Amino acid sequence: MARFGIVAVLLLCLTGIAWADIAVYPLSIEVPVPPGKEATVGFWVENVGSTAADVRITLHDWFRTPEGKLQVLPPGTLEGSCAAWITCSHTTIAIPPGEKVWVSIVISAPEDAIGDRWALFLVTEYPPEERPGEGMGTRVLVAYAVKLLRRDPDHASPAGEIRSVEVLGVHPLKLRIHYVNTGNAHTKNSGTVEVRDIFGETVRSFSIDEFPTLPGEERVLVVEDPTGEPLPEGVYYAFATVDFGGEYLVRGGIMFRVPLPSE
Repeated sequence: MARFGIVAVLLLCLTGIAWADIAVYPLSIEVPVPPGKEATVGFWVENVGSTAADVRITLHDWFRTPEGKLQVLPPGTLEGSCAAWITCSHTTIAIPPGEKVWVSIVISAPEDAIGDRWALFLVTEYPPEERPGEGMGTRVLVAYAVKLLRRDPDHASPAGEIRSVEVLGVHPLKLRIHYVNTGNAHTKNSGTVEVRDIFGETVRSFSIDEFPTLPGEERVLVVEDPTGEPLPEGVYYAFATVDFGGEYLVRGGIMFRVPLPSE
């Protein structure tokens, strides 16, 4: 009988940790596949430990929360899923120490597959249920998340929209920006915040760190003036501009007063 009291899953999205017995790479795959075509990609699973590794591979959907955290969902949950188009060469692998296995993925896009689509593989290492000298404890399952993005090279139409800009504070200036990817393409977005006084003069300007979005994804960004310096008393306009890599920029703004009315 197993002597482990708890089963825990450790999800590794971008980096591994020293005690993991397997390494998985790459953890992000992008491949252009036109509608009606197919492509083959893949990733390596390597046993970097001293004992045989029992590895299982499962297919999922993925998305991000408005705060940017990864969500792992059942395959086919999302409209943008390409899980149904995927054939994977392995679901279980027994890897001897020091060896690695190539996991092949075939993506077959239907003729009507317009826009970018995506899926995710969880590559999970299952440790033995019993090890000499171990008693009751936590059984840790190490899972790597391999993100797969199928690009549509023929019909990509990136677009975005700033739904709102809110002032959270003015000492220092802090804004909440609600952005939505309204196109059919995955985009990497960056931008700026510009603060103007009532005469139209720019008194502050700072950048918005790059952030990715899937089609339909909403992001809530909290940005802060890096100078930390308070604005003098008065009326101001804050403009947020986001560049999603398309043919135009999107902008949203708000007027506010220093000090804020509630202060």
